[in-house]
Amino acid sequence: MRVGAGLEAVRGYLEDNKSRHVQRIQRAIRQPSVSTEDLGVVECADLLAELHREAGLQEVEVVPTTGLPGLWAYHDAGAAKTIAVYGNFDTRPVLPNEVWEHPPYGGDITSTSGYSSVLVGRGAYSYKGPYVAWLNALEALLAVEGSLPVNVMVLLEGDEILGSPNYREMFARYRDRLALADASLSPGASQDASGKVTMNLGYKGMIYVDLVASGASWGRGPQGGPLHGMTKSVVDSPVWRLVHALGSLTEPDGNRVAVQGFYDDLTPPTTEERRWIEEYKASLGADGWKKVLPGVGAAPVPAGDLSDEETIANYFYGPSLNINGLVGGFTGPGTLPFSLPHQASARFDIRVPRGYGADRTVRLIRDHLDARGYGDVEMRVMGAFDPSTADRESELVRSLERAFREMEVPLVTAPCSGGGGPWSMCNTELGMPVIRSVGVGGGGGTGGANEYMVIEGTDTVGGLVECELSHVHMLKSYARGMDR
Repeated sequence: MRVGAGLEAVRGYLEDNKSRHVQRIQRAIRQPSVSTEDLGVVECADLLAELHREAGLQEVEVVPTTGLPGLWAYHDAGAAKTIAVYGNFDTRPVLPNEVWEHPPYGGDITSTSGYSSVLVGRGAYSYKGPYVAWLNALEALLAVEGSLPVNVMVLLEGDEILGSPNYREMFARYRDRLALADASLSPGASQDASGKVTMNLGYKGMIYVDLVASGASWGRGPQGGPLHGMTKSVVDSPVWRLVHALGSLTEPDGNRVAVQGFYDDLTPPTTEERRWIEEYKASLGADGWKKVLPGVGAAPVPAGDLSDEETIANYFYGPSLNINGLVGGFTGPGTLPFSLPHQASARFDIRVPRGYGADRTVRLIRDHLDARGYGDVEMRVMGAFDPSTADRESELVRSLERAFREMEVPLVTAPCSGGGGPWSMCNTELGMPVIRSVGVGGGGGTGGANEYMVIEGTDTVGGLVECELSHVHMLKSYARGMDR
């Protein structure tokens, strides 16, 4: 790697301030921000506002919403180009069954397999650690060079894990200003163990929704509270109603969606996209489908027993209807055993590829339920965001590819990702290219025990300073424009 080549003064500043910059990340980790439990999100928003001001951004404000707060920041560098940065500062919860070797909100520095120094804690890798590293990079540029190469807009949310129910509210508040940006670029520390970085050009649309069956809405079964289970011989069950409604949504394998019109907008990969799929598969090596995302390898076979190529194609270009969880009645301590519940719910995350519309997909599911007599089963939509795609020939993409060539860090440009979220609004509503979570550096354990971010890297994977320098490279490359 040649990360930092030509940036010796900036590297010197980052090395001199490394201890303080690590402490800045630790401050963020030590402040819990679990949106699903309403734990510490307000306090974390205030802390992040403080960290943005420390880094030197000129305009910083906590953004109130009808739910949990977000954060807006802006720095006018007087530059020709402006980037809009999406991010979230809420984290997944720490579950009772997780076994942590260090306190999840301790921000401890330790060693792990292959790395002499890592920072451990919930959010260390997703997403607080890489984001605060990016703030450190901005601070270094302002301290060493006196300005940033681009103007920077930031809109962070505090409830992404809840499905981003309030992002549209924040987006509308700053829409006129965001519309002045040229591109959306979000920082990451995204090297894998081999040192490779994957840059996704597209993101699926994401729909987060609850289906709720209740005796009150149905007009049958228990009303307002559960009954004893022995009453089932004479009382209808909202739980069974939900189960049958859910069963109507897919074929028996749980993969093929049975909603009429669901596949009408499905667009098969083009010849060029098939070539990208082959290149991507080759970059993953044997059993490539198991390397598409961390954790996938725990599954013994792919859905539908498809080939590696078709499985990867589905990941990029296929829709999915996934049940996150089911809730109703007796679920352990604190709930009533031997009950006939008055209500049950299922939470979905639905991913739709390019060509689909999130709102249309919601309407198709609603129409399906209504046509089958389940009009009383409620759909509570938390978030619905369309898919987005960045043109590979755009100035943003080409400048990032150049930055990684100059850093001598291997970069795979993937056509799409299975992920999706509100960042797509910068593309679908404002027309700018969007690239997320790209940068040198690494980590692991996202959403599980012992989540970590690499502080001292190796010859293959960068550490904190290299992560920060990579963001400087990318910003400068984008400011430089296309090579002529």
